[in-house]
Amino acid sequence: MRSVLTWFLAAVLTPSAWSAIEVHVAADGNDRNPGTVAQPIATLQQAQRIVRSRGPGRQEAIEVHVHPGFYPVAEPLVLTPEDSGSDEAPVIWRAADPGSKPVLSAGTLLNGTWETSDRPGVWQLDLPECRRSSDGAGWNFRQLFVEGRRATRARFPNRSGENPFLYATGGDYDHAVIDPALIKDEWLGEQDLQINLVVDWLFFNQWNTIASIDKSAGKLVFAEDERHGKVYKDNWFYVEGALVELDEPGEWYLDREEGRLFFMPEAGEDPNKKKFVAPRLDRIIHCKGDVDAGTHVKHVHFDGLSLRHTSFTLGHIAPRVHTDAALRLENTQDSSVKNCHFENIGGYACWLHLDSQRNIFARNTVLHSGGGGVLLTGSRLSYMDESKVYTPGEAASKVAPILNRITRNTVKHCGQIRYYGGGVHLDSRPAEMAMEPGNYIAHNEFSDLSRNGVFAFRNQGGNVVEYNHIHDAMQTTIDGACIHFATMNHLNAPNFILNNWLHDIWGFRFLPDQKPKRVLANGVFLDWDTSNTTVRDNFVYNSGGEPIKAIWENQNLTISGNKTSDSRIVPAFVDELGPNGTATHGIDLKSNRLTGGIVHHSDATLVQREGRWVERNVGGQGKLFSYSLLVADKGEPALITYTLPIKQAGNYRVSLLYKPDPGNATNSRVEVRHAEGTSTMHWNMTRGSKHGFSVEIGSFTFEPESAAELVLSNRDADGAVIADSVAFVRIPSINPHSESHSSK
Repeated sequence: MRSVLTWFLAAVLTPSAWSAIEVHVAADGNDRNPGTVAQPIATLQQAQRIVRSRGPGRQEAIEVHVHPGFYPVAEPLVLTPEDSGSDEAPVIWRAADPGSKPVLSAGTLLNGTWETSDRPGVWQLDLPECRRSSDGAGWNFRQLFVEGRRATRARFPNRSGENPFLYATGGDYDHAVIDPALIKDEWLGEQDLQINLVVDWLFFNQWNTIASIDKSAGKLVFAEDERHGKVYKDNWFYVEGALVELDEPGEWYLDREEGRLFFMPEAGEDPNKKKFVAPRLDRIIHCKGDVDAGTHVKHVHFDGLSLRHTSFTLGHIAPRVHTDAALRLENTQDSSVKNCHFENIGGYACWLHLDSQRNIFARNTVLHSGGGGVLLTGSRLSYMDESKVYTPGEAASKVAPILNRITRNTVKHCGQIRYYGGGVHLDSRPAEMAMEPGNYIAHNEFSDLSRNGVFAFRNQGGNVVEYNHIHDAMQTTIDGACIHFATMNHLNAPNFILNNWLHDIWGFRFLPDQKPKRVLANGVFLDWDTSNTTVRDNFVYNSGGEPIKAIWENQNLTISGNKTSDSRIVPAFVDELGPNGTATHGIDLKSNRLTGGIVHHSDATLVQREGRWVERNVGGQGKLFSYSLLVADKGEPALITYTLPIKQAGNYRVSLLYKPDPGNATNSRVEVRHAEGTSTMHWNMTRGSKHGFSVEIGSFTFEPESAAELVLSNRDADGAVIADSVAFVRIPSINPHSESHSSK
C-alpha cells in the first residue's frame, strides 16, 4: 500500500514529475547506447524508437531529455499516432537543462577552407555536393546564416540602397516589364534567378523563378509556379541569385554549376573565423495524424527546445498562405509547445493543420522568421471557392484547428521571406465550421511585423483575442492591420477583440523615386463582411489607415470603449499586456459557438433535388473568388429540399445564401417546414448580399423530433432560381457575452 506521502505527491505533481521514464540524447552520444544519463543516444529518431518500444499501454510518462548542444537534423522527426502518450502518461520532448535550449538545426555547419577568389573582396568555399547533376539534383539553398544572422543573397538593387526596389512598367500574370537598360547580360545565364515581387492588390508578395528574359523588351518571364497576381505599373520587386550582383559586404552567391559558395565579408574580415550554416530541410518536427483514418497524435509535448535554420520552398498554391514551418502539428490534439525558441527559420515557427484541437503554444520566442509565429489551416486555402486544395479528401474538407490556446509568446522580426505573415494566421475553415468555437490568442507581444499581428480569414468564428501588445506592424505591404479579420460570413460564432494595445502600424507602399507612402494600415480591420464581432476597450495609436475600420456588409458589430490617437497613448491595463499579464474576460472558449448548421447544395445526405438544376460557377471581386451554385431556369419544374437535424429546440433564424443577379427571379418560392406548420413566401433573388453571403428570410421554431426543412422551387418564377446554401441558426435567449468580466 502506498504511503500517505506517496499519495500526496501523486495528487500535486504531474505524472512526469514522479514516475517518468527518461531517455537521454546528447550531441556526443551513440545510438547503440541504451539512452541513460551515463550512456546517451545521439539522435531524435533513436529516441523515438525507444519511446515506441515501451508500448501504447504504458502507465508512466516518458521524457526525452535533449542535452545542451548543436544537433544537425538529417531528416525530420515524424511522430505518428503510435508515438502518442495519454493524459496520465504523456510523452515529453524537453531540454535536459531548463533554459539551455539545445539547438535542433535543419541546416549544416559548413566546413572547409575559405579562399580568396578572382572577384575583388569576394571569398569562395568549395561545396561539391551542391554541384548540379544532369537531372538537376544536388543540394541547393537560398538562405545562408552567418554568425547567427540571415545573410543577403546577391540581389539587385542592393538592400542598402535608399530605394532598394525595381518598379514594373507593366506586366501580366506570367511576366514583369522593366526598363531594358536595367537588365544585365549576366542575368541571362543564371539557372536559379528569382524575383521577389509585390503584385496586384499590394497585400502579398510572391517568389517567381525567372524562366526566360527578353532583354530588348525588358521582359522577365516567370516559371509557372506562384503566378498568383497580375503585375501592374509600379509594383515593386527585386531580383536575387545572380553572381554579377555580388557587390556588397554581407552578400553571398551559390554557384551550382561549379559547386562553389561565394561570400563578400566586410573589408579586412576573414570568413574562416566565422560560422556559416546553410539549410537543408523545411521542417524539423512533424506530428502527423491521419485525417482519413480519424487518428491523431495526442499528448505529446515539447518544452525548452530551440529550432533553427529551416529552408523555404517555392510554388505555394495560395499567395496568402505559405506552408513552411519548423514544427508541424497535423491532426494533433491535447499537445503543447512551451518555452521553445525559434530563430532564423524559413517559414512559420508552428503550423497547426486539419483536426488539431486543444493544443497549447505558450511562452515561446520566435525571431527572424521567414513567415511568422503560428499558422492554422484547414484543407482549402482558397478565398471563397474550392480550387486551392492543400489536403484532398472528404474527411479533410470538414475539419480545421479549433480550441487551441496561443498565449504569452514573443514574435519579432518576422516576414523575412514571405510578407503575408504575422504573429498568428488563422486561415480558411469550412463553412460548416463557421458556427463552431475558435481559438484563444492572448498575452502575446508581436512586433516588427511584415504584415498583420493576428489575421483571421474565411469562416473564422468563436475566437478570443485579448490583452496582446502588437506594434510596428505592416512594414512591407498595405491593406491590413494589427488585428485583421476577413471572415466572409454573416453566420460565424462570436469573435471578441478586447483590451489590446496596438500602435505604430505603418502600411508602406513603396514608390519609385519617392519616400514610401503610408496607406491602409489599421489598428483593427473588420474586412469583407466580418460579422458577429465585438471590438472593445482597445488602445490604438499611429495607424497609417484608420484606428478601427469595418467595411462592406458587416452585421452585428459591437464597437465600444476603444481609445484612439495619432500620438502615443498608454492603456491603464498596460501591466496586463504581453507574456506577464494575467487578466482575462473569462469567455469560455468551448461554449463560444452558435447552434444550428449550414447545408450546402452538394451535401448528398441532407439535400434532395427534383427536376433540372444546372451547376454554374460565379465569381467576383477582381477574380479573387469563384464558387459553384445550382440554377433552375423558369419553365421546367424544379425543386430542392434542404434538411437539417435539430439537436436543440428553439427559435431559429433561417437564411439563404446565393449571389444576386438581375436575371434571377423576383418571386422564388420558399417553403419552411417547422414545428408550427409550413410557412410559404416568395423571395426576390435579384437582391441580397453582393458576395453571396447569407440573407435572413425569417425566424421559425424547430423541435428535435422533426428536422428543419426548407424547400426552394421555381414554381411560377419570373427568372432563375438559385440554390446555394441554407442556414439554420438558433437565437440564444440570453447573450452570455453581453458584458465583459475582466479579472486577474
